[in-house]
Amino acid sequence: MMNSRGPSMDPWGTPYFTLLYLAIYYQNIMLTNKNSNHIPNDTQVTFQDVQEEEFDAEEEMETHDTHVTKVLTEIVERDTSGQAVRQPCTTGVAFPRVLHRQQATAAIQNEKPTKPVSLFAQQFSAMSPTLFGLPDQSQETATENMETDQGNTQAMVSGFGDSSSIVEGSGLAHNDTAVQTEVHQIHQENVARLSTMTEEQIQQERDKLMQTLDPSLIQFLASKKKQPTAKTQHTGDVSPLTAAGGTTDKTQGSAAGGSAVSSLTEEDRLRSLVSEQDNSEDVLLAEMDTGVPLQEQVPIQSSKDWLNMDVVEHEKLEWMKDLPAPKPGDNKGKVARFDLEGQLMCRDKDFPTHLGLHHHGDEPEVAGYTLEELFMLSRSRFPQQRVLALQVLAKIVARARNGEFTVALSGPLLPMMLESGMVFIVRFSLDENTPSLVATAVEALHSLLVLPGDELCADHVYSWYRGNEFPVLCPERGPEEEGEEEKSRDKTDQELAKEDVIKGLLRMTLLSRLRYILGVLRPDGPAVIHIVEILIRVARHSLQAAYQVLRCPHLIETVFTELLPLSWADKVCSAEKSEVHGRPLPQAMKLMRVLCTAGRNIAAILISKHSLMERIMRYTAEHPSDLELDQLEAFNLAVESLRTWATCAIYGLGCEAFRELYPVVMQTLQRLFGTLSAVGSQADPQAFQAVALFSLTEATTHTAGVAAELARLANGGGREGNHDNLPAPPINWSHVSGLLPAVQLCVKKWVTQAVSHTGQPQEVNSALVASCLHYMASYLSKLVLQPSQDTVGTLQYLEELMSQVLLPLINSDYFTLQLQKISTFSPTCQQCGTPGPRQDSPALPDLGCRKVVSRQQPWLCVHEHSPYNMVTAVYRLAVQAISIHKGLSNKLSSLVIHQHVVAFLSSWQSAPDSASYWLRFEHHLLYHIIKLFTQLVPSLPSCHPHTPLYHRTALTLLRRLLPGDEHYIHDLMSTVIFQPDFFLESRLGDPEAADLSDLLQLSADAVPTRISSAAQLSSHPSRGTLLQEAYTRLPGIRATYIQVLQGFKLDADKSRSRAMQRPHQIQSLLLPVCSGPLLPTDWVFLPLVQLHSLANSLESRGYPVESLPADVVTTVTNSLRLILMLEMWRTETLTCLTPAAKLTRLMCVFLTGSELFLDGSVHHLLSSLLRHYTQPGLLATLDFNTPIPGITSFYDLYKSLLGQYEATSFGDSLFASFVLLPLQQKFGVGFKKLLLSEHDAVFRTFPLQFQELVVPVENYLEPQETDQELLQMYLGVLLTGVVRQQWAPIFYLIMIKHITGYIFAHHSPQDTARSLLRQVMSSRNETLRQHILHYHKVNLDARPLGFDLYPQLLPDRLQLVQDVGHM
Repeated sequence: MMNSRGPSMDPWGTPYFTLLYLAIYYQNIMLTNKNSNHIPNDTQVTFQDVQEEEFDAEEEMETHDTHVTKVLTEIVERDTSGQAVRQPCTTGVAFPRVLHRQQATAAIQNEKPTKPVSLFAQQFSAMSPTLFGLPDQSQETATENMETDQGNTQAMVSGFGDSSSIVEGSGLAHNDTAVQTEVHQIHQENVARLSTMTEEQIQQERDKLMQTLDPSLIQFLASKKKQPTAKTQHTGDVSPLTAAGGTTDKTQGSAAGGSAVSSLTEEDRLRSLVSEQDNSEDVLLAEMDTGVPLQEQVPIQSSKDWLNMDVVEHEKLEWMKDLPAPKPGDNKGKVARFDLEGQLMCRDKDFPTHLGLHHHGDEPEVAGYTLEELFMLSRSRFPQQRVLALQVLAKIVARARNGEFTVALSGPLLPMMLESGMVFIVRFSLDENTPSLVATAVEALHSLLVLPGDELCADHVYSWYRGNEFPVLCPERGPEEEGEEEKSRDKTDQELAKEDVIKGLLRMTLLSRLRYILGVLRPDGPAVIHIVEILIRVARHSLQAAYQVLRCPHLIETVFTELLPLSWADKVCSAEKSEVHGRPLPQAMKLMRVLCTAGRNIAAILISKHSLMERIMRYTAEHPSDLELDQLEAFNLAVESLRTWATCAIYGLGCEAFRELYPVVMQTLQRLFGTLSAVGSQADPQAFQAVALFSLTEATTHTAGVAAELARLANGGGREGNHDNLPAPPINWSHVSGLLPAVQLCVKKWVTQAVSHTGQPQEVNSALVASCLHYMASYLSKLVLQPSQDTVGTLQYLEELMSQVLLPLINSDYFTLQLQKISTFSPTCQQCGTPGPRQDSPALPDLGCRKVVSRQQPWLCVHEHSPYNMVTAVYRLAVQAISIHKGLSNKLSSLVIHQHVVAFLSSWQSAPDSASYWLRFEHHLLYHIIKLFTQLVPSLPSCHPHTPLYHRTALTLLRRLLPGDEHYIHDLMSTVIFQPDFFLESRLGDPEAADLSDLLQLSADAVPTRISSAAQLSSHPSRGTLLQEAYTRLPGIRATYIQVLQGFKLDADKSRSRAMQRPHQIQSLLLPVCSGPLLPTDWVFLPLVQLHSLANSLESRGYPVESLPADVVTTVTNSLRLILMLEMWRTETLTCLTPAAKLTRLMCVFLTGSELFLDGSVHHLLSSLLRHYTQPGLLATLDFNTPIPGITSFYDLYKSLLGQYEATSFGDSLFASFVLLPLQQKFGVGFKKLLLSEHDAVFRTFPLQFQELVVPVENYLEPQETDQELLQMYLGVLLTGVVRQQWAPIFYLIMIKHITGYIFAHHSPQDTARSLLRQVMSSRNETLRQHILHYHKVNLDARPLGFDLYPQLLPDRLQLVQDVGHM
């Protein structure tokens, strides 16, 4: 490697020529001492000659160096009186000319010193003595050099030795003496000719030989020289092939420094010759291997002027050659490579090397870095390499989280990186002290934890209806994982990080390290912002994580002191600012908002202990332009402060500050009314401030609205839930009643501007209008609860509001366009919420807001141009207005019968189910549309034709509601799902039509089984009768399902408090994990499944269920009634379940108790449902072979069903029909073998007749059974009498048909068929033998067998019987 260190100057400033003079003087003294103190080789002293006990270093030093004056006084000046004095040469400069390193290197490049020489000595030896006034000895040196050259020429000729190492004379036909003489003569002639040639001529001839001779021959000659002989060891001869190449350097070295070469000993000279010989031979072999001269093989020609580059290292220079072109081909299955920007690179594309993407890896010709190489580089000892690796990894993670590699890679990248230890690499890098490395580690951790799209969407929907709520972002836990908090303490950091990244980082003291970086290291602005956003993501993990952020020592204090100060310096341009400490940071205020969202207690601590409200008032009391901050930063700070204030006000906290700043709020509303426009203000910072201000006023209005109720409870000692004697808030209704006129002025102005706008609809700031409408809806919801309410005045105000605001908006083209865009921005209608390949990791979940545009956009409904916020505000205000003033129904009917609304509902309820947190805003809109229709339908006949559509939409919404909306489930069941007005079919003669349809179908059916079924229907209640009875029992059915959903009661209470905005009952705005819909898709069958689970639990604990209470029978009956009604009148709502899933859940009725299915109502309903599910259209889709959702193993369930039939069936035909369903031929042999091998007692009590079959008998007979084991089991139970025609006629028919068909089929294996026939012939049961041998075909009219017999044995059968008999 090249030495980069140059000569250093004297730190005390000594002049350069003085240093040169002292060096010359010191060198003369050292040369003199060296000559005088030279020890001969034979008298050298060894360590053994020194006796340690006889030598005292301290005493020796005291003897020779008693005082410093002794050294100074013994210095004697050398006598120079007899020497000629020469003046230094005069120059035109103040100092002697400095010799450049290149000149010094060129002058001494051929010297070969015996020991390393410093740069100063090399430069000094190359300088002319005349510079110092000394005589020039160049003439003498030239003479010596000429003599040396002549000596070198003779040495070269004599270096060939006295004999040849190549010519041996083996081909001469002489005696040994003559041969040796001839060989010696040839050798002398060669040497003589070489001695007359110049060095250049020798080199030319050598090159010709290298080009003309066979490389193998050259290698053979070189190997001859490599074999050592005694003679060459003593003489040190040099090969003629290497002498010519090696003499040049030797000659040049002698010319440059003859004295140094002449001073070498004979041993050193021999060693030098041997090393040169070996080097030359290595060069020769390298050239022979490639066929190319070595100078052409080396990718870069070295110069002799380069310092410490005289040795050519061919292995290292191999990497400097041009890389081969990448091999084109399929990249599938290859390792992904990334560039320095984290982008995926094309493997077969040739990238230039100056990009720095090629390295010494497994594939040097392919540009880019693999993840394995980046992980290895991140553990380097050099901080620069670690910084580079972490930067690239951070960019790769950011792109992966945004979904850029979804199509290009075979699987999600983020889980693999987490599995490889990405968390630990970043965490360990945070513990470094290098500022650049720490900043890069913070960036990598930010890319790993934070998905920017989620935060942008969360900020965007904050002012929406219930947009201030947010789900926890922790891994989903199954029911079996609940309560395992204690077990997680025993897990290692690696195990915990694989399950939950945030929890693993918290255990690894991430918060303390971030506090140290933030408060002590004080990084630049971007790193500080990243740290704050990381803390936001940690706080969103769970309530426990938020408490850890709050309780981390000195963390919150550092944030308040450094990033949320009450006073700061003058205004600094944000583009030039890299230091953010000591100035308010909007992201820091957002961190406070997220912490307040986690819980009321955290918000109270921040307000009381850390003076949060003082800072909020400091940032909102003034206009943002007066805050001495950058304008955009000041508005962002004001917006975040208002949002944080609104979050606290939702709990009823911080209302004293609102009362104090009430004049400021009113002044701001007046300013917004005068200056802000609803058109063209999407990017206006004042618009964001206005929306945040309306959120604050809405939250304080809810708090003031419950003040009277809380005061009444406090004075009367009342109790409400778990909140006993809560104090009334510091504000009441009088503090907020004056806000309505100001808000109404704003909404009138902005609605007028939006309605009259004729340009692009995107130019209208719908968020501004929607925030005002949301405020008015909240105001009306609390106005009716006030004791001082003026009812007449309220009705007049609503009529005025309707005529001035709602009607102009509803009837405008702008609102029509908003309704039209609902389907366009619906993730469900566009099927964007359908889960694709998951890009996040289960250990690090997110909400899926990725920047990459694709069809998988579950956040489409919260897009910046989405109409959902505006339309939801209109419907919410309409619902509140109709609930107060019923006379406004006719004016608002267009909201529920509009063609765009009807089209949206039809498309939405028929779309497949999807699950995403952002869909809850779509659900909120649908809920208010349905609630408005429920209020209008009793009084508006024009709404009746749309009743089934709205009922189907409500049923679909019920099963799609997400965690956090449990209140809507209870409300929909109470007011919509079981509302008799929504079952118009019962009043339109549908039950009678159902009976008529059954009779027509049965009369047109020629199959005898249907005729028998008709008789059965005549003796049992008809389907129409069952439907009419179910319609009359709707209140009881509603009570049954509400009782079943009692498991949601606690969550429903929390959801109700948030939905109705009751501040004193809200403890947290965090929602549960959004893992999917609240109700399962089979929620209609939920009572049956729960009862079956309860019965199994009791039986497993030793409490068999022998008799069931009456309420259980009622629950089952009501559940079956609702299922029948939905199957007949709302078929679309249950299409998400397969017929197999539905029948499986009906089987639970037989497994619950011993006599439940024998109840008359239960039996009739089960029979009607069974006939419905076995219709030809549904029967064709019935499949028990595929996995059934909600059932772990249908095989085990069927096994339990067979056991229950043996124990409690009493030969019931309905139970037997359910048992027969999985035994159809298309379902394989597993269920049949289970019946024959373990539950053959079923055949003893299976009197089901052919006329009672609900499935065509052909399904059990075709195709022909070919499983030999099953056929043998069939014949075995027939021969042993387990199956008899009197006990199980259907099974007897099935077995006779399959055995006969197999024995007498021409394609059956002869050995197996003959074996079965032999067993039949050996049977003593003549009847059975006759039935098998004479079976003809199925004929259900042939009682009691159900099949016809041949009158006599067919010839082919007779021949087969005779053949078996002769065997």
